[in-house]
Amino acid sequence: MQRIYVARVVMMAALTLAWTSGALARAVDADAAPESKRLARAKDLIADEQWPRAIDELRAAVADTKEPRRDEALYWLAHSLNQSGDQASAVETIARLETEFPSSMWVKPARSLRVDIAVRLNRIDVLWRMAQPPAPPPVPVKAPAGVSPRIPKSEKPPALPKMWYTDQIPSDPDLQVQALGALLKTDGERVVPMLKQIAFESESPGPAIRAVFMLAQSPLPEARATMVKIAESGPEPVRVAAVRDLGRFGGPEAPKELLSLYPTAIDPVKYQIVKVLGERAETLALMQIVESEKDGTLRYSAITGLGQAGGGAQLARMYKSASLKGKRPIIIGLFSARADDELIRIAETEQDVALRQEALERLRLLGTPKAKEYLQKVSEKR
Repeated sequence: MQRIYVARVVMMAALTLAWTSGALARAVDADAAPESKRLARAKDLIADEQWPRAIDELRAAVADTKEPRRDEALYWLAHSLNQSGDQASAVETIARLETEFPSSMWVKPARSLRVDIAVRLNRIDVLWRMAQPPAPPPVPVKAPAGVSPRIPKSEKPPALPKMWYTDQIPSDPDLQVQALGALLKTDGERVVPMLKQIAFESESPGPAIRAVFMLAQSPLPEARATMVKIAESGPEPVRVAAVRDLGRFGGPEAPKELLSLYPTAIDPVKYQIVKVLGERAETLALMQIVESEKDGTLRYSAITGLGQAGGGAQLARMYKSASLKGKRPIIIGLFSARADDELIRIAETEQDVALRQEALERLRLLGTPKAKEYLQKVSEKR
């Protein structure tokens, strides 16, 4: 169980890193200021994980008012301080970046870094504040003339030390999902409904898809049921993501769940189900789809997936009774399954010249010893 959990944590960290890297790349592209030699040296030292030397260079860059990218230097300073084990100084540096450069594109990845630091320090209070930003001030209730308006009482979250935040926490769906993902292990029953809400109601697909990914990490039955519900009725791109993650992290029950979704799914979800089943090598499930699917394009996709899953024997049986039009997709599926014996049989016995040539071309592409030997014999006969 410990190894499983560690693997899940690594996956979450990879997701965060991928998002952060994208944000940093956009920041660099948008920043027209030239990079100083000092900052370039600091980045080289970061790449070599020479944290003390990188910190010295970055502190000098931050102290230099002529440094054209002081905001970027502050971010890398916070990053390097965290890597060196000085989380307190890292958090203080992030707060400084927020205060001095509130509109910088480096603020968002810095806040993401702060979530990571909160996880490392087990600061559940900080994570919950990030997951649930303070609500806006309550609106006064209208009162009769001559009576002072009544302001509803609202619960205030516990105040956090100033080193964590310099102002009120912004409502950021990306950071909210990141914090909720970190809280799944300790507060899963509270977190799952919140991630579900983001998946269904987020204004943009990015946070919703990340919420689905986080749900896929949870062993809670409620999280699994939520994933199926999202795959069934969520926004289209989020449905596709839910199917993908059900396949990747769903365990042995995933094929049954995906097959139950298939009959009523929209076409993009059906394609994703077929793709996932192929990646999982679920030949029986794919065979059911091939046998029941009436749409030619979807059936073709399922046949290809069956080949990718290694279903050469099933495809060979299908070929014998397939129509002329239905045989070509099966040949492609056999190629994906690397079924050289079956392709050779088709090349030798198929009456249709075009299909026979198709099988020969696939054998040339396949290039297995058996395929090469057969092609050599064909060449010699000519």
